[in-house]
Amino acid sequence: MAEEKSSRNKWIIRLVILAVVLAIGIFAYMYFSERARLLNAGRYFTYGENKFKEAQGVPIDPSEAVSAQNLNKPIDVALAYEAIDNYRKSVTYDDQRADSWVGMAKVHTKLKEFDKAIEVLEEAAQVKFEQTSNKVTVFSALGDAYFTVGEYRKAADAYTQAIEASPLNPLVALAYAKKAISLLELGDLSEVDKFTEWVRQGQSLDSRAENQHIYHYALGWTYYVRGRSDQALAEYQEAMSFNNNYPPLLYKVASLERENGLFFEPFVKYRRAVEISTFQGVPYTPAENAYREMQEELAKMDVNEQAKILVKMAEYYTALGKHETVSATAVTDLYNRVLEIAPESPSASIAYAQLASLLLDTRDYELLEQNSPKAIEMALKGAEVADSGAGKAANYLVISKAYRSVDNYDAAIEAAKKAVEADPTNFKTYLELTINYYEAYTSIEDEDDEAMAKSEAYIYGALENINKAKSLTPYDRDVESYYSRVTRAVERWEQQKNQR
Repeated sequence: MAEEKSSRNKWIIRLVILAVVLAIGIFAYMYFSERARLLNAGRYFTYGENKFKEAQGVPIDPSEAVSAQNLNKPIDVALAYEAIDNYRKSVTYDDQRADSWVGMAKVHTKLKEFDKAIEVLEEAAQVKFEQTSNKVTVFSALGDAYFTVGEYRKAADAYTQAIEASPLNPLVALAYAKKAISLLELGDLSEVDKFTEWVRQGQSLDSRAENQHIYHYALGWTYYVRGRSDQALAEYQEAMSFNNNYPPLLYKVASLERENGLFFEPFVKYRRAVEISTFQGVPYTPAENAYREMQEELAKMDVNEQAKILVKMAEYYTALGKHETVSATAVTDLYNRVLEIAPESPSASIAYAQLASLLLDTRDYELLEQNSPKAIEMALKGAEVADSGAGKAANYLVISKAYRSVDNYDAAIEAAKKAVEADPTNFKTYLELTINYYEAYTSIEDEDDEAMAKSEAYIYGALENINKAKSLTPYDRDVESYYSRVTRAVERWEQQKNQR
């Protein structure tokens, strides 16, 4: 009996041990499986991030600088889709990863596949997120996706869900302002009394400079619809100080300028709003309509006035191109339009000079030889129609450069003299004449009496004109550079002359 009881106890102990071992095994399996699942989700998210950076030409190592060449490169579509695949694998392992859902949407947005970005985020919005921050991230991104394509009602609803999930979370800061903007776009002013409060709440949660234009823009529009135009303009100007390339903001400022009777300033802003929003993938319709109306208004003006406005716009784009990326054909198209509608207009003189100058903008000597006669012909026409000394000088400067580019220095000197005669207060005309004299001087290789006489005339002509250029400008790098070259050359010339 005792033996049976002992045997039974042994079996019970064995069963308990086995159960414990099995329990530990199951727990270990579950623990390590869960850990592997989360690790895989994180690993594929990282793969996605790196592929997206690679697709954009952005270094994976944040310490490496992004080259200007890579910044202007179009996105690599194949690599972008590899990024999407990796993000998708990440959420397959862990659908709680809001960063992977949003990552997918960002790639689609970069590819201008806005509908697909919305589809991804709508799918993510169905997930029961355990962490509030993840829900906020997804619904804020969904609001942005709707906002981008102009689905403002859906955008406002998504922003509302993000805000309600965590009202004081910095992640919803922009949602406050964009919800107000969405309702303003819809013309829904049922809650307009709350808009300022919403925007201020978002602003209090967000100190990032890159977002401030959104808050000031939202405040400006809110003030405007409430009849406070002066405050609206002040907010718009503040917004412009942070970002003067935001299409809706450009549109609003232009509209206020139109109300004040201006033409050129709003015309340019409407055009820029259309260009920028079109480049981003979704043209801003209000700006398109306003720009079209102004184009029709322009077409009804006298052709000379049209030419004047188009030249002014071309000059604006030329200045803009020194600081921002501007379409290579934008300026050329504007000047060609001037010559098309008003070739005899005084404003056309600038168009002739600029287009002729573009013909000379090449390092291919054969092409330069081909283009020089045409450039001279255009600039001569420009000088003929010009009604100001500055306009004539601008064209004679191009003629001078055209002759010099094919080593016809004497003709270049005569053209530069006409530029000086036309605009004697412009240091650039004297600088151009200096360059011609100096280049003519350095081109002489013979040492006979006739060559020496020419050399002397050229180098002292250069000295006289560079001194005149220096007297007309406080500082110019090219003037200073040629002043040093010419004065050194004069010293060498006088030494050689004394030795002879």
